[in-house]
Amino acid sequence: MDVQIKSRNLRLTDALQEYIQTRLQRLDKIDQKVTDAKFEIRSERNRTGGEQMVAQFTIATKDAILRTEEKNRDIHVAIDLAIERMERQIRRFRDKRVFYRRRQAQMAAEAGELLPAGTLDGLDVADEEETPTELLVRRKRFKIQPMSEEEAIEQMELLGHDFFVFFNPDLAEINVLYRRRDGLYGVIQPDLA
Repeated sequence: MDVQIKSRNLRLTDALQEYIQTRLQRLDKIDQKVTDAKFEIRSERNRTGGEQMVAQFTIATKDAILRTEEKNRDIHVAIDLAIERMERQIRRFRDKRVFYRRRQAQMAAEAGELLPAGTLDGLDVADEEETPTELLVRRKRFKIQPMSEEEAIEQMELLGHDFFVFFNPDLAEINVLYRRRDGLYGVIQPDLA
């Protein structure tokens, strides 16, 4: 797996880059074609004035985007934690895909149908643009693929987000899935006046 290593507000030394590359070798066993992989390290200031190191790791495949972010005062600990967490996410993602395919095959066998190729469609992150306004601090663009509400829940859980934007092919519209305070999910559907 070819991973782009970047740094912000932090000098990326050869030794640190080699440390990251060595740790990333554990992840070569991902069984999907990786379309993009980025590892970013950066330094952030706490509200209390202290400095904190952040390691963010993003892997985009044909079916999903996996992302981890870990913070620690020691950059090496943050890197190790981010890679370990990504390993768990890859394992969980693989298990969910196997379970989903088995369930689809079982349902198709019961219905006497064949499964269409590419039953899972994912998202590809296009570009991130940061805007200079004070209130709006980040803008993201996504290629949205059709998926069911169940697939959107799985994708949102894999990303670790509290909301997820997706195209619902049953309704032919963009929906927003969100996690409620009670731990359940809600869907926002547009209603043009």
